[in-house]
Amino acid sequence: MSNETQNKTPFKEKVSNLYKKLTIKNVSFTSLNGEIKTIQKKRSMFIPGLILFAIVFAICLTFVVGNNKIKLDQFPILIKQLFVPSKWSLKTSEGYKDYLFNTAVPRIFDTVKMVYLATIIGVMISVPLYILSASNVVEKKRIYIPVRLIVNFFRTIPTFVLAIIGTVFFGFNENAGIFAMSLFTAGVMFKLMYEYIETVDMGPFEASISNGANRLEAYAISIHPQIKPMFISNIIYIFEINIRASVILGFVGAGGIGQLLSNALESGQYDKVGAILIPLFILVVALQFFSSYLRRRAN
Repeated sequence: MSNETQNKTPFKEKVSNLYKKLTIKNVSFTSLNGEIKTIQKKRSMFIPGLILFAIVFAICLTFVVGNNKIKLDQFPILIKQLFVPSKWSLKTSEGYKDYLFNTAVPRIFDTVKMVYLATIIGVMISVPLYILSASNVVEKKRIYIPVRLIVNFFRTIPTFVLAIIGTVFFGFNENAGIFAMSLFTAGVMFKLMYEYIETVDMGPFEASISNGANRLEAYAISIHPQIKPMFISNIIYIFEINIRASVILGFVGAGGIGQLLSNALESGQYDKVGAILIPLFILVVALQFFSSYLRRRAN
């Protein structure tokens, strides 16, 4: 045996012994016949994990906070700029109301239509992909592994970048936003659903196969009813995310209410920003209540 091998073996043993001391403890007890027995039991990692979490949090907090001061005195000024018409922008309360109801609210409805289309298109794209990626449905590695790799590659592309690519293809309009959010929706839905499918009861699926059904028919008969509540819940969840994402995508010209908000911020017209935020806030709150209702009905 070489000197290098002799040096490596004790080190591995030391690491292994240290790991066992940290994670495993010996517990002694007296059996019914009076014998003292010892068993190995895993230590609770809650306290060490909590300490590690606190240390990492404290380190990160020093980078974020630093010497920055929170300017609370600017809050009243910001509120006034958002909800009081300025002399060089909307000028009067009538101008504020006119912009709110005739510009911001219609653009909100355009955003909802854009997000709805993107979500539905993305879900339709994801359905065959997550079925092909479920190892308990397909069972052939040469099929589900390449599908997972390809989709996971596209999932690594941020939605913001997808929107920029969309503007190259479609120009600075809602179609770019639909393109970006459709791919984002397909990626998220794919990930959530194929992992959930791999946890379902396969008994009904195997019974369907034994009775002559092909795998797609067996999936529709036995697996889809099991995942239907989760399927609906995920669609609603992604729709909510897309509503929020549409605001950010507007900053790269992908259409919707975000583009209107971006234009107002760039021109420093904060009263217009406030008029845009009012219907956006109402939409998000209403959508939250509506989605909670649909989830209860789905379950």
